[in-house]
Amino acid sequence: MQRPRTKTPMKAPDLVVPSVDDDTEEAPWMVMGDAQFWAAAHLATSLHHYAQVHDRPWYVASLLPIVYRRPGERRTRQVAPDVLVSFVPQRPRASYDLAAEEVFPAFVLEVVSSSSVARDVDAKRRLYEALGAQEYVLFAPEPGLLEPRLQGHRRGAAGRFEPWAPDAAGRLWSDVLELWLAPEGSLLRAVQADGQPLLTYEESEAARRQAEAAREQEAAARQGAEEELARLRALLERGKHEG
Repeated sequence: MQRPRTKTPMKAPDLVVPSVDDDTEEAPWMVMGDAQFWAAAHLATSLHHYAQVHDRPWYVASLLPIVYRRPGERRTRQVAPDVLVSFVPQRPRASYDLAAEEVFPAFVLEVVSSSSVARDVDAKRRLYEALGAQEYVLFAPEPGLLEPRLQGHRRGAAGRFEPWAPDAAGRLWSDVLELWLAPEGSLLRAVQADGQPLLTYEESEAARRQAEAAREQEAAARQGAEEELARLRALLERGKHEG
């Protein structure tokens, strides 16, 4: 499979930062069911593991508060994407201070639920566009919340968000990550351009153990075959001498 050409990210134009209610632990739209939690966790952990193994300059986080200020306001506000990827140094953070980091995460994703879908589709789209995200993805792990269930917005040539529709297979190609995003049941799987899926650390370890067990079985079978061959040769030699 030929990898789609990566576009140079466009700078965000000067947009009015909308007034959006903060993402806090008490906010009803922040409550996540199993489907939302595991979809976000699976994607975040697979991206993090991929970045570590392939030395990608990514900082990957999930539900980390991004602290920002609207122009003319003294108080800080916060928004917490379900998954974010930013080109900043990899280090532990309690929050992502936009003033200190000086760059908004290039990639943000929201896993929608019935309590968050309206906010994710409208208010957060406008906020992420104004703050500087290059790509904004929405994914519905459960049917009936979004159509199509994977969609988003990405910055176009004019520097504004443009609708981002999936291809015929229901996938999105991320220029920021240089990866496909593909629904897999209730999960969202990141896939390399050659079709190789990204694995979480746990999946990678399970695959390694499975491959190791297969090699051990193959070695044991080879050793057994060699021992049997040696036994037959010994019998043949004995028969020659006795004859």
